[in-house]
Amino acid sequence: MAVRLAAERQFAADASHQLRTPLTALSMRLEEITLASDDEAVQEEARISLEQVERLVGVVDDLLRQSRQAHGGTTEPVVLLDVVNQLEEEWIPTFAKAKRSLVIDVPEDERVLATPGGLAQVLATLVENSLKHGGGTTTIRSRASGTSGAVVIEVADEGDGVPDDLAPHIFERSVTSGAGTGLGLALARDLAAADGGRLKLSERRPAVFSYFLAGVPRTLDPTVVLPPGTTISATGGRKGWFGRP
Repeated sequence: MAVRLAAERQFAADASHQLRTPLTALSMRLEEITLASDDEAVQEEARISLEQVERLVGVVDDLLRQSRQAHGGTTEPVVLLDVVNQLEEEWIPTFAKAKRSLVIDVPEDERVLATPGGLAQVLATLVENSLKHGGGTTTIRSRASGTSGAVVIEVADEGDGVPDDLAPHIFERSVTSGAGTGLGLALARDLAAADGGRLKLSERRPAVFSYFLAGVPRTLDPTVVLPPGTTISATGGRKGWFGRP
């Protein structure tokens, strides 16, 4: 418990110091660009960037709140494709400029237990990492993991992969290949852990990052708890379409 509390305090301090102040400044700058420019392309890029920053601000608030709550107490059923489609909208223009592709392979009905902002930020970090350090097509895919109902989300590319000397330390703070602060993957790992998930480098060449999360239990699935076509009577009973019990 002492180790966990110390880790949470460190994480909260990192998030506050490293993210909150520059995010506020960046939001203000993007709003200024939107107002000052008459170029529709510039305005659109600024709008997408501002949405990313606003999401990050929400993530910081979630993290600081989670550090004071019980582990896993803030997760909810999330439609994975909704989160991934938002990421696709934000990142497709950047990938296009780099002459690379971003491919989505996620079932429409895939749902996971997660904090929406945290899940989006973990995946955004992995996509950005792939764009900066990977090559070729970047793919976001999901699949079942084992027989417990867990789901694994994989972000993979076709680049040269992670150097052998860097791989064992890739999630450590201040470890970087030279671009950036080295906090991105460390914070992403902590975000994953805060939702009861696990983030790992599952393959080095080419790089594949795997994010393991709990699937939605059948007891929380509304199509199981209340099948389609079922109505609730005034007396609290459950009936079918034709009023049959």
